[in-house]
Amino acid sequence: MNIDLELYRIFYVVAKHKHMTKASQELCISQPAISQSIKKLEDQLGGTLFLRSNKGMELTEEGKMFYEYVKGALELINNAENEFTSFKDLSKGEIKIGCSTTLTKLILMDALKTFHSEYPNIDINITNDLTSNLINDLKVGKLDFVIFNESNFKEKNVDLKKIKEIRQGFIYNDKYFSDTINSFDDLNNYPLILQKPEANSRKLLDYIALQNNVKLKAKMEVVSQELITEFTNIGLGIGFSIIDLAKRNFPELKELKINDQIPNIKIFLATNKSIFLTFAAKTFIKYLQ
Repeated sequence: MNIDLELYRIFYVVAKHKHMTKASQELCISQPAISQSIKKLEDQLGGTLFLRSNKGMELTEEGKMFYEYVKGALELINNAENEFTSFKDLSKGEIKIGCSTTLTKLILMDALKTFHSEYPNIDINITNDLTSNLINDLKVGKLDFVIFNESNFKEKNVDLKKIKEIRQGFIYNDKYFSDTINSFDDLNNYPLILQKPEANSRKLLDYIALQNNVKLKAKMEVVSQELITEFTNIGLGIGFSIIDLAKRNFPELKELKINDQIPNIKIFLATNKSIFLTFAAKTFIKYLQ
């Protein structure tokens, strides 16, 4: 049975007031139009909903039963509309972001601060993990979007948008080392502190080195770029890191001249093409751009 929802709404208002005039005032439609709608609904249901008298409109026994169900259904619809509006005007909602710890500090922090000050009721959940794990979570809908530095990334169901470029390069503490490095081959004469091979930044570095016919040999391999800057600062070796992060943590750290041969990192925002972003997620992305 396919009945116009508006007919249910008219029935509900008439049953609530038990009076045609009051129903007409609330609905802002004429009494003859209301009568026609009630008659149409009764015809489609195949039964009588109201007993009409000089006193007003009284529900039949069947009409009373029908009213309770319609009342509950319309209240559910009204609640759903109110909930939808809450999400739309960002008075409620959630954002699920995937990002490395380093990029959380460099890319997300300022946007998070501004966004939260304007929309304090939005829950923001950030997952820090390897890019490969974050992309897997994105593909199954556990994350709204992922921010990462791209390295020959190919996923047919993931949309990429470049949001920023940041500088990367070799850093050192001049209390322990000096810059006498003129080629990638010279780097292997020094203790190198690098990320693990599966990290995107390391993959890109290894690719650049191979373009110069060099395979870099790390003295230390760590997961976190934060640790690279820490270890570099205490003189354990020459580190490869995002320059802004290194200088933020330890302003006295120096750059190698060879950094001029290293391209910037492109930072991308990845979304799942099969999943519509929430109002909150779409709004937050504007703050990143």
